[in-house]
Amino acid sequence: MRFTFPLQALLNWKRSLEEHSQMRLAQMKARLQDEERKIEKLVLKRLSCEQALREKAGQGVAAGEYILYKQFSEDSLRDILFKEEEKRRTLREIEKERVQLLALTKEKKTLEKLKEKSFNNFRARMEKAEQKENDEISTMKYKSPSRKE
Repeated sequence: MRFTFPLQALLNWKRSLEEHSQMRLAQMKARLQDEERKIEKLVLKRLSCEQALREKAGQGVAAGEYILYKQFSEDSLRDILFKEEEKRRTLREIEKERVQLLALTKEKKTLEKLKEKSFNNFRARMEKAEQKENDEISTMKYKSPSRKE
């Protein structure tokens, strides 16, 4: 007799969901790192522009050029704030996915423990049946010689 776990399809499905969730989480983390790099790049570009404006202001700068620098500074600040909001949104998605992954992992482990317990019960029943069969064979052998007498 072969062991079959009645909830094997469910266990396989939970494993698959867990793997997909892990992949989504990894993709989200990569996206977060990318967003952080973009923010850092924008901040450095903005600081560089402001430094250049300070240097030019000390030497004297044309009004049009000054306005251009200020406009770039305001636009870059708006871009940074937008990227920061995207980063916060990604962090919320990551946390949501983490919670979902944790729940899937718990469900999968519960099913795995149930499968293990079911297998141990099956094995115990098989060992008991085998022991009973061996006892019957021994009893038959023991009784057989006495009948010949």
